[in-house]
Amino acid sequence: MSVAQVVRVFALTGILSIGGGRAAFFYEALVARRRWMRVDEFLQDFTLAQLLPGATFSNLSITLGHRLAGVAGALGGLAAVVVPGGVVLVLLAALYGTRGLMPEVATLMRGMSASVVGLVAVTTLRMARPALASARAIAIAAATFTAVGPLKLNTPAVIVVMTAFGLWLNRPEPARHPRGGPGPQGGPSPQGGPGQ
Repeated sequence: MSVAQVVRVFALTGILSIGGGRAAFFYEALVARRRWMRVDEFLQDFTLAQLLPGATFSNLSITLGHRLAGVAGALGGLAAVVVPGGVVLVLLAALYGTRGLMPEVATLMRGMSASVVGLVAVTTLRMARPALASARAIAIAAATFTAVGPLKLNTPAVIVVMTAFGLWLNRPEPARHPRGGPGPQGGPSPQGGPGQ
């Protein structure tokens, strides 16, 4: 994957995507349409982007860009999604400063928000199947949803606790010696006699 390809696709994503649905645009562009990465790879980068401090969209552009084209892809991908949005934001801020938010614009934004919610819902369903592949994963997702949603607990605290709990539940099993012993140190020698 060339850096130029990453920058071009990321720039289009940065220009065309809106609001919290930006991750869904990335998923559509990189996984569904171009098949540049697998769903599980996207989920790994998306999870990392969510857990790191800062804006998720910027974090995601860095992690995805790095996966596709190394450090240059990470830097190019970040610039490609931040610069176009920054230019549009400055122009809209200037327009808002002179004219304010007109009722017609507010109505348009409500319609766009509804479409973003639909897009996020579809993408979430697509990513849920590989992410919730075990009873442990389903339990963690349900507990996180309950804690942040109905119980209204502190979101960062819930993320920290559930991340630690998920890491503990999915920790690798300790390596076992083929004969059931603790391994080469202190165990029987490969020939079966005492260690030599």
